[in-house]
Amino acid sequence: MALSKKELESLIIDFIKTQGMCVLATCRDGLPRASAVEFFPEGTTLYILTEGGLKLGNLAANHNVSVAIHTQFTGWDTIKGIQITGTAKVGNSGSSIFNEGVEAYKKRRGLKSVSVPEFMSIIKVTPQKIEYLDTTLKAKGLDTRHILEY
Repeated sequence: MALSKKELESLIIDFIKTQGMCVLATCRDGLPRASAVEFFPEGTTLYILTEGGLKLGNLAANHNVSVAIHTQFTGWDTIKGIQITGTAKVGNSGSSIFNEGVEAYKKRRGLKSVSVPEFMSIIKVTPQKIEYLDTTLKAKGLDTRHILEY
């Protein structure tokens, strides 16, 4: 049995809130790069604070990204994770993306204020498609794989 779009999005948002790390995959000139990074969600949108690195150069050349978020493997009957296909934009200090990311950071950390160094950038990942895998749904008579498209 399938989930409604609203039910699926709710499951995905709840799952994202339980995780703190993701793997962000970028690509330039046919060379992929996967970076393990901390993220700060706002719904299904992810914000990532970064000091820079090759991922920013890749994003300047190609804004398409893939993101994987998953739980630790403890057995085949408890696998849970998502695969996001989307686009990313980079915001520097003072930009709306930067400010949105700082707000997501404060919200997740439970902070009223924070000082983010000006040399930091924030990556905003906007999903186009989210593939959700949750093998615990089988016990509820539901499909274990679902796709949410925007």
